[in-house]
Amino acid sequence: MTGKLQKSVLVFSLCLAAAASADKKPIFSGFALLGGASQPQGAFIAEPVAAQLQMGIDWYPSPALGAHVHLVGRTDGGDSKHGVLGIAEAFVEGNLFSDTSRLRVRGGILFLPTSFENIDALWENPFTISSSALNTWLGEELRPVGVDTTYFNNGFMLGATIFRGNDTLGALPPVRGWALSNRWTLAGEKVPVNSRVFTSVSAETDSRLGWSARGGWTGRHLSLQYSYLDNRSDGLRYDDLYNWNTKFHIVGGGYHAGAWTFAAESLWGPTFLVVRGRQIVSDISATYFLMSRQFAHGRISFRGDVYNDGELQDEALTLTYMWTPTRELRAAAEVSTTGGTSQVRIQLRYRLKAR
Repeated sequence: MTGKLQKSVLVFSLCLAAAASADKKPIFSGFALLGGASQPQGAFIAEPVAAQLQMGIDWYPSPALGAHVHLVGRTDGGDSKHGVLGIAEAFVEGNLFSDTSRLRVRGGILFLPTSFENIDALWENPFTISSSALNTWLGEELRPVGVDTTYFNNGFMLGATIFRGNDTLGALPPVRGWALSNRWTLAGEKVPVNSRVFTSVSAETDSRLGWSARGGWTGRHLSLQYSYLDNRSDGLRYDDLYNWNTKFHIVGGGYHAGAWTFAAESLWGPTFLVVRGRQIVSDISATYFLMSRQFAHGRISFRGDVYNDGELQDEALTLTYMWTPTRELRAAAEVSTTGGTSQVRIQLRYRLKAR
């Protein structure tokens, strides 16, 4: 399944890059990152020096039809397999419009649209270098491979997703532990859970469909959303992959007024695997609160995290300053602390001009 998916998505990307009429060419955008971090400990997972290049390719020949590909190249492959170069997201999109509503259908491999933190293009976080434990986990272990349908009407939204893959979703928090990072798993990549088994967003091992549903409302300043997901995994081991049956709820919201942004999300639910016929259950949870203030050429953000791996609870505090001297260039410094340990991160980002 993994190899077939990689080939299918690659063909899709090449077709998208080549397709277009003279007046409807694809739009290329993205950014390059160069970052450094102090010695990683506990939840602070990062290479001492790492570089990334992320590119988005969007082709919308009409408001009713379009496609998107998110490509990633990076130096921080770590101990993962096939994680240096690949695709984070790729989908085709169709839209039906009426006077007050829109029905959007997407098919492919895609980020589940729940985050109030990673809200920029290419699922980028505009507030901090690292994302919260909640969204770091979703970026590492969740990427539905299927069909997502969303209905919008006068600020209200209802959505549902049917997907394959994600059978190992739930492995990282109870085994490796929660993390604060900005490294998202690619299609076909295998991320180590421990020295013997891996997790993968795209591997399909038990031939079961997972599902998710959500509903929300967006006003002038305030947005609210509730989401539920069940990956319907069998919880069994398949070679170097161990399935986890995971169900969770997410409640989130964001408030924006002037230069201020506030956001918060909370996730909770059980995850289990089957060992020698016995279910081993962990009730995991993660919550964050974010406060951010934008200035003429910069931004300062504060985030507090609380997360539980089913046995132990921990907290983290993060303070980030971003300086943006030009539209394309951004420099950032961040300090995070948790459990008596701390990490300092620095980052330089250059945004590629859309073409």
